[in-house]
Order: sequence, then structure tokens, then C-alpha cells
Amino acid sequence: MLIAAFILEILIMLGAPVALWLFLRRKYRAAWGLIAVGALTFVLSQVVHIPLNLGLGLIGEPRRVALWPLPAMAAVAGLSAGVCEEGARYLVLRFWRREARSWSQGLAFGAGHGGIESILLGLSVLGGLINMLILQRLGPENLGLSGELLEQTRQAMEAYWSTPWYLPLLGGLERIFAITMQVAFALLVLQSVVRGNLLWLALAVLAHALVDGLAVYLMGSGVSIPVVEGVIFLLALGALGIILALRPSPKD
Repeated sequence: MLIAAFILEILIMLGAPVALWLFLRRKYRAAWGLIAVGALTFVLSQVVHIPLNLGLGLIGEPRRVALWPLPAMAAVAGLSAGVCEEGARYLVLRFWRREARSWSQGLAFGAGHGGIESILLGLSVLGGLINMLILQRLGPENLGLSGELLEQTRQAMEAYWSTPWYLPLLGGLERIFAITMQVAFALLVLQSVVRGNLLWLALAVLAHALVDGLAVYLMGSGVSIPVVEGVIFLLALGALGIILALRPSPKD
């Protein structure tokens, strides 16, 4: 049952972005190049985001900000993501893809950004499943592991295989929610470029920071994963509202 749930999660993570890209191609004639640029923008944002989080101590050692009170740490984590990703989107749309100014082009750009994130995470989940299946079949004792490393591997395997079956499914659905929000953020950034008003960019940064920061805060507070995913679902509905609200009227 659990293996099937992980496989379904992987299929959602890999398939949902591709299905969205094909839909945008068919419905709005979205350019593959713009979708690819959106994907590249996410990757480039992480070139800054990951070292920044390392420097802040949100990941790795020394821990620094990770030792702050949870609300402050969550706020910094959210702002780190918001500034890096929305800043990257703004720079690309403002100085590189200057032809991308319509709502449908914003959809394609945001779908590329959120889609590649989902695919990369899906591949990570796939790699983890393959590793655990190999460990389960061979046994960690037969891999030359011993001492503390052997015990850590056993604990990791026990934790992995004791995962409730519904959690991988929630993880897959979360990627759909996340893509929706990434598209909404991209449209807010596009408004900033089109209108020449940085307040729209600030709104995108703060909205992104709210989503990521709230998720970090809830997880750190010990809130159950289904409740956290329920909150993310509500935020995704809000993001869908932004997408529809920014859609031009037929007369435009």
C-alpha cells in the first residue's frame, strides 16, 4: 500500500506539470521557450537561495537563525524564499523576456517555474524510494555498514516504512497547490513589470513569504501534516482567486 502511495505521489509530481504545460500549449499557445525560461528561473533562484539559507543557518551548520524563536525563524525563512524567487522572476521578466507581458504568458512563465520544482522533487522522491527498496532487499548489514552508521540506516528505514500511506498522497497534492501559487506569484510580478510599480513585486514577495513562513511555523509547532496541507490548500484557493482576478476581460 505504501509503495503504491509513493508511486502515485511520484506520478502526480512528474505528471501534473507536464499536463499543465500541454494544456497551456493547447489552450493559449504557450511557447515552450517561455515555459523553459520559467523553469530556468527557478533553478537560478536556488543558486542564491540555497547559499543564503546556509549563510543564515536555516540549513546546515552553524544553525544561527534556526535557533531563533520559531515565529522569527519562520519569517526569515519565508522572506528568504520570497526575495530570491520573486526577485529572480522580476529580473528575468524585466530585463530578459521583455516580450512576455500578457496574462497567458505569465501563466506559462509561472507554470515553468512551479513545474520544474515539482519535477525535481518528484525525482528526489523516486530516488528515495529506489534506495529504500534496495536497502530493504539487500539489508543494511550486507552493505558493509557498521556501528553508528548501521544504526542510523536502520532507524531511517524504520521511519520510512512506517510512514502513513496517506502522507505521500498529500505530498503529491501539495505540489499541485504549490504550482497554483507559483503561477499566481508570477502574475503579481508581471503586474509589477507591466505597470512599472514595485509595490506589486513587494506583494508577490510578501505573499510567497507568508506561504513558506506559515508552513515552517506550523510544522515547527508540531501541527499534524494533514492540517498543514489543509492550510496550504486554502492558500492555493486564494492563489487561484488571484489568477482569475488578474485575468483580462474579453474586451481588453
